[in-house]
Amino acid sequence: MNVEQFEIFRTIAQVKSFTKAAKILNFTQPAISSQIKVLEQHYNISLFERCNNGVKLTEAGKRFYDYGDKILALYAQMENDIAGLSGLDKEIINIGASYTTGNYYLPNSIMAFKELHPSSYVKLYIADSQQIISELKNRNLDLGIIEGNAFYDRDLDFCNIGKSDLIFIAAATDYWMKKENISLQEVLVEPFISREEESILRNYISKNLKNYNILYDELDIVMEITNFEAIKHAVINNQGISILPYPVVERDLQQGTLCQLPVEGLNLSWDINIVSRTNESLSGLKNTFLEHLIQSNWTHNIQ
Repeated sequence: MNVEQFEIFRTIAQVKSFTKAAKILNFTQPAISSQIKVLEQHYNISLFERCNNGVKLTEAGKRFYDYGDKILALYAQMENDIAGLSGLDKEIINIGASYTTGNYYLPNSIMAFKELHPSSYVKLYIADSQQIISELKNRNLDLGIIEGNAFYDRDLDFCNIGKSDLIFIAAATDYWMKKENISLQEVLVEPFISREEESILRNYISKNLKNYNILYDELDIVMEITNFEAIKHAVINNQGISILPYPVVERDLQQGTLCQLPVEGLNLSWDINIVSRTNESLSGLKNTFLEHLIQSNWTHNIQ
C-alpha cells in the first residue's frame, strides 16, 4: 500500500467516477482500476459499488476514506516539514473546487501553473460548494473555487473571477432542433431532469424562476440525479430536458448530441468565486497560484 493508492481512491470517491478520476490524475482508467483492485484484494472487501450515477462507497469504503484522508493530511504535513528542513522549495497547495470548476476548469489551469513552477505540488479536492467552504474553514484547504451567487460568511473572503452560463438543454432531435424559441410555460409541461434538493444549482435556478412567477416544483420533474454527467446522458437519450452549466455540455453541443433550448426571456449565469480565509495572507507558491487563478480566463459563455 502506498500514498498514490490513497490519492487514487480519494479522487474516485470525490468525483464518483473512475473515468473522471483518471482524467484528473492523468492516468489511464485501467491503471487506476488496477490500483483499487489491489486495495480490495489486500483487505478482501469491496470499497466501491456501481450505481446509476457512477460509483459510490461501500461501508468499508467509507471507513477507508476517513482513515485515508487523515493519512494523506499527515503525509502532506510531513512533506512540508521535511522540505523545510532540507531547504527544498517544494510546496504543497491544497485546492478545493466544486464540481464544474474542478472537472472542467482547474485541471488545465493546474497543469499550466505546474509548467511555470515545477517545484509546486497542487492537490485538488472536488466536492459540493458547501463542503469546500467547510473544509476551508477547518483549514484543510488553502483556497476554494466555487460557483453560485448566494454565499456569505464573515470568516471568508469571496473574490469573483468570472461567470458561467446556465442553459436549458435537450436531445438534438428534429423536434427540438426545429424550434426557434420556446416559452417558459412550454418548458413547464416537458419532462424535466433535476438536481437533488440540496444542490446549489437547484437552489439558484429556483430563486431565479421566482422572478418569472414560477415555482421550481411547477417543473415536470421526472427524476433527480446528483451527477452532471448522468443528467447529460439522460438528456442525450431523450429522457427529458434540463439546465446545466455551459462548460459541462460545451463539447456535446459542438458534437451535435445536445442542443440548447432558446427559452424566451430567460438568461441565467452564476458567479465563479475564489474563496479564502479572512485576514489571512498566503505565502510563497500558494500566493503565486492565487494570482495565477485570478489572471486566468474563467468566463464561459455561449457565443
